[in-house]
Amino acid sequence: MNGEKKWWESPVRMLRMDYAPDVSIIKDEDLEAVAKNRKEDWCINCEWIVGNPGFGDVTHQTTFKADGYEEYPGLEGFDYLRNYTPIAHKHDIRVIAYLNMHWYSYDFAAGHPDWEQITADGERFGSINPLYGTGTTFCVNSDWREWAFSLMREAMKTGIDGIFLDGPVVFPDCCYCPACRMEFFSSYGKQIPRENWQDPLWKAFLCFRENSLARFLEDAQRAVKEVNPEGVIFLNAGNWEPSGWRVARDIQRVGDFQNFNGAEAFFSHGTDKTWNPYAYMMTGKYLRAGKKPAVVFTHYMNGAWHYLNLPQEEINLAIAQIASTGANPWLALIRSSLDSQPDSHEPVRDIFGFMENKKKYFTDCESLAEVGLLFSSHTNRNYLSRWEDIYIKAGSGREENLGVDSSTKSVGTWSQRKKQCEEMLRNSYIGYFQALARAHIQFDILLDQDLTIENLSSYKTVVLPDAACLDYDAVLALKEFVRKGGNLVCSFEAGLYDAEGDYSEELFELLGIEQIDGVFPVVRGENYEKIVTDYGGFKTGDLIERAEYALKVKAVQEAETPMLFMNPIKGFYVPLQGVSSHPALIINSYGRGKTAYFPEALGHFYGVTGMPNAEDRIAGTVKSLTPEPMLEVRAPGTVSLEVYRQSGQDRIILHIVNNTVDGRPARHRLPVTDISVSVNLDRSPKEVYTLRENKGMEWRMDGSKLEIRIPAIDLYEIVSVEF
Repeated sequence: MNGEKKWWESPVRMLRMDYAPDVSIIKDEDLEAVAKNRKEDWCINCEWIVGNPGFGDVTHQTTFKADGYEEYPGLEGFDYLRNYTPIAHKHDIRVIAYLNMHWYSYDFAAGHPDWEQITADGERFGSINPLYGTGTTFCVNSDWREWAFSLMREAMKTGIDGIFLDGPVVFPDCCYCPACRMEFFSSYGKQIPRENWQDPLWKAFLCFRENSLARFLEDAQRAVKEVNPEGVIFLNAGNWEPSGWRVARDIQRVGDFQNFNGAEAFFSHGTDKTWNPYAYMMTGKYLRAGKKPAVVFTHYMNGAWHYLNLPQEEINLAIAQIASTGANPWLALIRSSLDSQPDSHEPVRDIFGFMENKKKYFTDCESLAEVGLLFSSHTNRNYLSRWEDIYIKAGSGREENLGVDSSTKSVGTWSQRKKQCEEMLRNSYIGYFQALARAHIQFDILLDQDLTIENLSSYKTVVLPDAACLDYDAVLALKEFVRKGGNLVCSFEAGLYDAEGDYSEELFELLGIEQIDGVFPVVRGENYEKIVTDYGGFKTGDLIERAEYALKVKAVQEAETPMLFMNPIKGFYVPLQGVSSHPALIINSYGRGKTAYFPEALGHFYGVTGMPNAEDRIAGTVKSLTPEPMLEVRAPGTVSLEVYRQSGQDRIILHIVNNTVDGRPARHRLPVTDISVSVNLDRSPKEVYTLRENKGMEWRMDGSKLEIRIPAIDLYEIVSVEF
């Protein structure tokens, strides 16, 4: 039917059940029973099955008959894809073939020496950086691409619905192979440079790498559609991490050539001591910013212990966070893990079954967020602070053993400095995200491509995290946005560089900056700022903590400066040295709008320390500049809330997730009681009801406000407001 949705445009619940370490055991399974299990016990509607394994020395071999390709040992005469796909279809399960594209054995690579990725020193990447301890990787510009595209065509001939490419990526310090050298010289008339952040040609090479990966996916999509015009293709496109440029991943570059934006949000039990409590939610919101259906990849596997699964409460929380962002959940586990944990499907069936039964509430949902938070790939790739004094790592400020860790360490090489800037930006993203989420501020993640006058008009306030490289058109759009009544919140070096990372003063006028005189000494602890005018819940005379990284800025005369930095203190337990002339906050009027600028790395500071005053400054400022918010929530900060309007339906949907757990991985949830939500509406609803936990919600209209009270939430509730 004309205008009918494609299957991949509707809510999807994905599962990958690996038959590792020996895929051949699948031939002994009752495939009818397998498909029935996936549908009834796991409640999925899309399954990934292995087309060629992503482990061991067999990554180039296939589980299906493919002309010109070697079959997986033990599967001779058994075609996994052709045998299973029609059975899965009978159970309304779409089939995606997993194709490994990033890890190949040394033996296989030895037969194709021109395919491998080469470092700047002429070394084969896999020989000095063995993948997963053994193996190498191939280049997207080499003749390997034709081998890969042919494999994709062969896979699509089996009748599957699409393919997922695990990789490829362009690995760090790559690629200097003959094909890349020739391609680069053809485009730029020069040889590929080595890493040099002061050389514009180096930054051009970084774009070349991203364009190479995008071109590979474009040609891969073409190969898939040659066989099946409705065939789906996507790859592991990378999440919000600022280090994504190191493997040439940017969803803005590859989005046009894939059906889903997908990325990993794996919990690494025992290895990540500072696990971000909103990691699944951050990934979902980031991927949705790419304007494609999003898939968040979540290992059910227990971190590096792949034959065990995570506690059920952790996987419950993962699925709830993902679903609340409007992204599609994906789970992976190893089949043999169910032998010792046979009930692993139960928490998944609980939420996946609910999502299937209520799928109309997950369809065509448009965010009603009033705030936009920039995650900038320009910044990820090109940001390096121009201030020499920034390149110092501050001690923890921890007091123990009759001393204080006040050590500092200079960061020397440009490569080391780039890593420091990445780390600061990563913590800034986490800090701003958590501060807004905990304050129940409704926000979308924005990408560089969203900084246009048209897109920004959807928001009341835009937030730029601590460091941002903006192209000239984005600067003009932000100025026009504020001039027309929008508001801007930013901190530290946000907007002080162009898209290529060159210093720029284009935002000075907008932010109320007259000049920047340098950097305060880098230290964590025992440095302060003072409130000189009541602001945002802070009273005149209050002292609050200063971030370790802060700029000495002079404001224009007409700007407001309610906070001033204190003069630096050269030690602990020494007298305060008085108030400096440098503002810690500049509030500037510009046209009909306002800007609030914190000249310190506030997001990074909060992301690292969790300091309540930093959270209050971020959230309080955004709230003060976002008049008449649509939504007000009275609940603990560990309760997250997302609100959507369903296009084509006269309905507003509220997703509420209780992230209050006993630790990570989560083993127990702590129920939250007496949650109140006020929604500003232009008319009274006909009906308001809950969909999942149904613990006795009450609602009433108070003028133009819909007042909702939910007595308790265990994990995940959805409220539907019908007009």
